[in-house]
Amino acid sequence: MNYIINISLILIFFNFLISESDNAKELPPRFDLSKGINLGSVLPKSMSDKLYSPLPEHMLDEIKKNAKNFIPKPVTENDIIVFETTVGTFKAKFYNDAAPNHCLNFKKLANSGFYDGTRFHRVIPNFMIQGGDILSRDGNKNNDGTGSPGWTIDAEFNDIKHKRGVLSMARSSNPNSAGSQFFICVTDQPHLDGKYTAFGKVTDKIGIIDHIVNTPTEKKYVIETSLKSIPENENKENFIRLIHPNTKQVMFYKIPANREKTEYYREMINKLRSDNPVVPVIIKTVRVVNKDKS
Repeated sequence: MNYIINISLILIFFNFLISESDNAKELPPRFDLSKGINLGSVLPKSMSDKLYSPLPEHMLDEIKKNAKNFIPKPVTENDIIVFETTVGTFKAKFYNDAAPNHCLNFKKLANSGFYDGTRFHRVIPNFMIQGGDILSRDGNKNNDGTGSPGWTIDAEFNDIKHKRGVLSMARSSNPNSAGSQFFICVTDQPHLDGKYTAFGKVTDKIGIIDHIVNTPTEKKYVIETSLKSIPENENKENFIRLIHPNTKQVMFYKIPANREKTEYYREMINKLRSDNPVVPVIIKTVRVVNKDKS
C-alpha cells in the first residue's frame, strides 16, 4: 500500500511539472534523483483513477477479445490519430499508401479501446519511445514488452524514413511478428529504415514525445542514487556493488532493512537494465478520428 501511495504522489508531482502547453517543445526540467523528491503534503488524488490500477488476466483477455471482434471503418486520408497521455495530447497522420494493413490494424486496436490504459513501457533518450503492450496494465513490469493482441500482421517494409516523429511497429526477430506494440522515433534513426514498418508520423505537439522520452527510468534512478564509495562508519557487508553500464565505475547501495542481500542485488541489477519509467506514462486513449470533425 505504501508503494502505491508513493507512486501516486510522484505522479501528481510529475504532472505538475510538465504542462500540456504550446511550449511543449521545451524539454522538461532535469531530475536530480540523488537528492530525492520533496513531495511536501501533496495528496494522492490520482489513486482513484482506474488507469493506474493493475488489471487481472481475465480483464486483459476481455480487452483482447473486444479488439479481435471490432471491425473498423476503412482508413481514409481524413483520418488522424489522437494520443491522449498523462503527459499531454499529440496527433499523428497515417501513411496508408505505404502500409495499409498496418494502418487498418492500428485503427482497429485504437478505436476498440485496446490501447487505453497501456504504458509507454520503454523510453530511450535520443532514440525512441515504445508502447502498446497490453501486459503493461497487469502490474508486473518484468513482462512489459512481451505482450500481443493475440494476432500478428505481416511486414510492409517501405520507403518511409525513420525520422523524428515517425511511428513504426515493434517486432521480434521475425519480420512478420508485429501485433500491437509501436514506437515513435524522437530523433532520426536511419538504421531502422526498411527493417521495421513505418506507418505514420506525429504532426501536432511533437514536443510531448520529448517529455515522455526524458521521463526518469529505473536505470536512471539506480545510477543517480548510487554512492561512489562506502562511508567510513558503515559496515561494507551492508552494501552491494554494481557496475555502471557506460562508465564501468563501481556503484554502491546500502541494503534496506529486512531485505536479503542476494534478492536485493537481483532487483537492482534488473532495474539497471530497465528502460521502464519510474513514473508511469500512461496512454489514456488513442483514437482515430476524422480531422474535419475533431
